[in-house]
Amino acid sequence: MQFPRLVQPVPAQALPLSGRDDDTLMTLAQAGSREAFAALVERHALRVVQSCARFTGDREQARELAQGIWATIWQNRSRYQPGGDFSIWLITIARNRCRNELRRQRVVVRHTSTASPLGPEPSACQIDSVLVEERRRRVREALSQLPVAMREALLMRYGEELRYDEMSKVLGAQESTLRSRVHHGLKLLKRQLEKIL
Repeated sequence: MQFPRLVQPVPAQALPLSGRDDDTLMTLAQAGSREAFAALVERHALRVVQSCARFTGDREQARELAQGIWATIWQNRSRYQPGGDFSIWLITIARNRCRNELRRQRVVVRHTSTASPLGPEPSACQIDSVLVEERRRRVREALSQLPVAMREALLMRYGEELRYDEMSKVLGAQESTLRSRVHHGLKLLKRQLEKIL
């Protein structure tokens, strides 16, 4: 005996774009839907900017790179192969764009000045803010001293919070190699930070 369905499945056309998965949105974008692409951009824009900022060390440059990345994705949307890995594809494009830009500029990491006048009597909040930014600057400086492979592995693992299998897809290296790079990279980073401090 068959029971009647109490809840009917919602047809795909009835779902708002924001409720659809990345693959569906990208498939619609491949068909020319600018609205679907806009939903993807809205969903992942902050992550792309943050990823670029981690790779370049420059927030302003990261915003510019992110815009270029989204333009590239729109122009090359037909190359995307649906399979549930849109985030990995996106991070790979962002990483490659950042590397190319840094190579073009022949700069490993650019530092922005974090010192700002605090006024005659800085508040505790202002002092805390300056201290936090100074720590970040020191970590960025120490990261810039690491070999590229180790730096990228650390950024993917801790900056992008990727699992090792996802890192393997982005970086094209075996998981065991990436685990080793992260392990040794952390040790070397600690030594670099001890020199800076």
